[in-house]
Amino acid sequence: MSSIKKILILSLGTITILEFISFGFFKLNLLEISHTPKIYLDKGFVPNDEWWTEEKPWGAWHMSSSATNQKRSCYNVIYKSNEIGARDDNFINKDNDVLLLGDSFAEGYGVDLDNSSQKYIEKFTNLNVLNFGVSRNFGPLQYFLIYENLAKNFLHQTILIYLLPDNDFSDNDYNNWQGSKRYRPYYKSINSNHYSSFIPEQSVKNYLSSTKKLKKILKDYFWTSNLFINVNYNYRIYRSNKKKSSFNFSGYFDSDINQQKAVIYFLDKIIENTSSNVVLVSIPRPNDFDRLKKGSDLSDVYWNKYYVNKDTANSNFKFIDLINYEPDNVDEIYLKCDGHWSPKGNLWAARIISKFIRKN
Repeated sequence: MSSIKKILILSLGTITILEFISFGFFKLNLLEISHTPKIYLDKGFVPNDEWWTEEKPWGAWHMSSSATNQKRSCYNVIYKSNEIGARDDNFINKDNDVLLLGDSFAEGYGVDLDNSSQKYIEKFTNLNVLNFGVSRNFGPLQYFLIYENLAKNFLHQTILIYLLPDNDFSDNDYNNWQGSKRYRPYYKSINSNHYSSFIPEQSVKNYLSSTKKLKKILKDYFWTSNLFINVNYNYRIYRSNKKKSSFNFSGYFDSDINQQKAVIYFLDKIIENTSSNVVLVSIPRPNDFDRLKKGSDLSDVYWNKYYVNKDTANSNFKFIDLINYEPDNVDEIYLKCDGHWSPKGNLWAARIISKFIRKN
């Protein structure tokens, strides 16, 4: 037998063994991240990296009228999109509807749709909520752009905006994304009180680097991709932990002042140019709760003080800061394997928010 034949047989044997091992790990739920190759997906389902797209003027969105499955150690969720690409049921639009703008917390990342804050708010208020939330580093500039280009064309009485200080202040700052070819908008300062948006010329819709293209082939056809995905995930966690300092960053208290002003500018372009009621909800992370308990003062925070004052001055605007509603068990409101709200967290937030939407 030639050496080439031996290498081929050995390679095929190794791949076969790895495929059986990987499939076994998947079926036994032994992996932190579990992924079904594209060739094994049910009809109507697409891989995660095809369901979340980046090709719209506002960047990230979803493939319309489609579904994907995302499986982690603490959740197994099916995401479905409607006729316009929203993670929602098909829209039946009424003039008293609520538009929901925001990132993955608005989208309902990591939970079934029925356990999302959107669905709980609908239950508590008897109002229809149209969900324009989306993941993939979606920031306030993009909230404004999706509102201008899509959401505002639907009838609505209230605009509900989720703000996540943990990363919303940095998401659309191009200084954090220099060289990236992802198709997403960023802001640039025109002067101290004005900003514009741009998508870099080198950006490519639904960009995949040469390395990612090879990974895509592996993910689409082989169960073994799960092993590589989890090795890479654990390596990134290891690198992240090594880089951690004793400083406990809080998006609430430590965000750059220039980033805060840019976010305020784009949120105010929604708030101040609509006749609808606007409810802005600020979402804390565990480290934000921790910093508040240790004595950090919200009244010293530029963005927070700004919206507290706007709430007082503007009768059509309400600022709900969820950091002021700390639950008895903070850990319970977040997914154990992920930083997003658990079903209990979505319920906790929806109960608070719904009281103020009913008042409006």
